Amino acid sequence: MVEARGVGGGAGGAAARIAGAAALITVLTIVARIAGFGRTVVFYYTVGEGGHGNLPDLYFAANTVPNIIFELVAGGALASLVVPLLAGAVADGDRQRVSRITSSLITWMLALTVPLAVAIALAAGPITGLLDGVTPEHQQIAARMLRVFAPQLPLYGVGIVLTGVLQAHHRFAWPVIAPLLSSLTVMTAYLTYAGIDGARTDFAGLTGAGELTLSAGTTLGVVVLTLCLLIPLRPLRLRLRPGFRFPGDEGRQAVRLGWAGAVTVGAQQVVAALVVTLGAQQLARYTGAQTVFLLPWAVLAVPLATAVYPRLADAVVRRDERAYAGALSGTARSIVLLAGLGMAALGGLAVPATYLMNAGGAAPAVVGFAPGLLGYALFALLSRALYARGGTVAAAVAAGVGWLCAGIAVVIVTAVSDGGTQLAGLGLANALGMTVTGVLLVLAVRRHAGPESLAGLGRASLAATVAAGVAGLAGWAVVTGLRSAFWPEPGILGSLVEGVLGGIVVAAVFAAVAFVLDRRDLFPLVTTLTRRLRR
Repeated sequence: MVEARGVGGGAGGAAARIAGAAALITVLTIVARIAGFGRTVVFYYTVGEGGHGNLPDLYFAANTVPNIIFELVAGGALASLVVPLLAGAVADGDRQRVSRITSSLITWMLALTVPLAVAIALAAGPITGLLDGVTPEHQQIAARMLRVFAPQLPLYGVGIVLTGVLQAHHRFAWPVIAPLLSSLTVMTAYLTYAGIDGARTDFAGLTGAGELTLSAGTTLGVVVLTLCLLIPLRPLRLRLRPGFRFPGDEGRQAVRLGWAGAVTVGAQQVVAALVVTLGAQQLARYTGAQTVFLLPWAVLAVPLATAVYPRLADAVVRRDERAYAGALSGTARSIVLLAGLGMAALGGLAVPATYLMNAGGAAPAVVGFAPGLLGYALFALLSRALYARGGTVAAAVAAGVGWLCAGIAVVIVTAVSDGGTQLAGLGLANALGMTVTGVLLVLAVRRHAGPESLAGLGRASLAATVAAGVAGLAGWAVVTGLRSAFWPEPGILGSLVEGVLGGIVVAAVFAAVAFVLDRRDLFPLVTTLTRRLRR
């Protein structure tokens, strides 16, 4: 378990602690994301790839509904407020105050989400009736699944509160381990389903037992995701009791912080709802492409953003602008360079990655998603930076405008295209929204915290973008060359060879170009992460 206290010890000490926490988070995140990626691969091999409005598409559509509704109602607000709400009490060592704030958050969350879950279960039929191109018979299957998925809402709510409490105490390990355990649980459900109904048998082979295994097994994964967080919570010795009242002005603080997060994630979920309803025929492939896209984001960007967030909040509480600017600017440059590497990998290796998943049809969407990684990485960091200093309006406006652009693009894409073209367009719609959000967040942080808070970001962004373009093309050339020379249909072994050789080329070319353009930031980043990962 990682613990770090205070921001003291100078900029170098703070940077080292951030890098140390980020290194642990990175290692655990890699394992968790590999498991999540493996869960998607197992799904494609057991349930199917989808792409024609069949069982995989229907499953993803029904399972997405509770998540969308939760995020619209409460998820975004919770994710943005727990850490800053607890930062002062944690810094003061006031365990009683932390306990009361946490108890109030959980009480409010359950009071909101339990009735919502009941309402979703009761209205499952009309909700699934909104899915485009789904027959009445298949809508009934989706409705039954949705009723089993509905309890996920309160579980998500409690899980987000517990995650925020642990992160506020600088305990980062279990919030990353939890998705790993959840993925293993859901993978077991997929394999059990295949054992009952056979692999990739679609609606023709679906039995009641197989359907229940899919739906109940998925919800069990959310149970594991949330309840396993009680293990690391116990050493904190918090006394949790039901109660709606906060000990001080945290209620007003929660409203001030939470509405921005609600707008941010709510706008994102509106786009997700548009994809579910307008692109239901492509949902399984789209979800697979999104899984690939989120892998480098979660491994390369989120660990650094997560590790620095409590320090930013603590620096704001202590009114130490120098510590705030130093932590944020260095982290921003590192995240941008790492995001550039991720963009190159997504663009250059989309084909072998999706072939290995048994979902080759998802490759166009992966390529479409790729340009948005830079903006999404900045979103992970800069939204937290603004939340830490109370810049909620700016964060909400940036995210809202970005997702509005993405939503408009989704409507246009689904109206004028289909097949692989539609998939690529849906990915590009997401990339457009994230790029707009990233640019607006940069402007907002500079306005709220001054240009020194993002010193050197322009240089790092230029280097990352140019290096990503060159390295992505180099990786694509290697994959295409191998396919032309040795195998038109590579299979698993051929895709592995393409991925490994293409990945080596992508990494080498990216490092070479980035070193020429921004060695000042690249060399310390590589040195620090290498040293920390060896410990």
